[in-house]
Amino acid sequence: MKITVTRFDPSQDASPYEQSFEVPYRDNITALEALMHIYENEEPIAFDYSCHGRSCGRCAMMVDGEPKLACITPLTDGAHDIAPLEGYPVLHDLIVDKTQRHLATSARYNRVRFDDLNRDEINQFDMGAQEKVYSIEWCTRCGRCSSVCPAMQTSADYVGPMTMLATAYRYYDPYDQADRVVQAVQDGLYRCILCGKCTEVCDSAEIDHLTYWNDLRAAAEERGLKPRWAK
Repeated sequence: MKITVTRFDPSQDASPYEQSFEVPYRDNITALEALMHIYENEEPIAFDYSCHGRSCGRCAMMVDGEPKLACITPLTDGAHDIAPLEGYPVLHDLIVDKTQRHLATSARYNRVRFDDLNRDEINQFDMGAQEKVYSIEWCTRCGRCSSVCPAMQTSADYVGPMTMLATAYRYYDPYDQADRVVQAVQDGLYRCILCGKCTEVCDSAEIDHLTYWNDLRAAAEERGLKPRWAK
């Protein structure tokens, strides 16, 4: 099995280059296992991983031109190209810098409270909203949804699906007191073209991005917050 890896060390290389390796094939071998074979037997290439099972999102990269989680992406007995996840600065080989996007996302996940929780609030539990909260918790913040988002490529005013998910999470949170509808509109909710590419590349079947975006839009329009330029 031939694996061609896009390599780049900004401290030494003028530009990215490709290097090919022969990896023994076996049934159900994953892209991550192929990279580990190269690292342990051929060349110390740089890549990131942790959980081996779709939970951490750290091994997101381009496999044959598609954004994938290397840990759960099986390879066929043939030739494959592996490159760093598109849309992010490359730190070294297959490791990219997601710092700014993670900081923006983490900030929106913070619950905002102006008052202490009381017993009445705790007992008022909207199960419909909670199901959506639980579904969003499957997000691993791998960043693949943002890497394929056409709205992010054309507008600097859109924070992207990974970060918008955090806003939706707190919008459904019955204990959060921030105005997440206004926040979503300010973050470019209406810049999204509802193409669904974010859901297409996401391996978390529990997450349905467009349902959340449409809920936020409905709430915005009920309050007259839809931008005049938006269709």
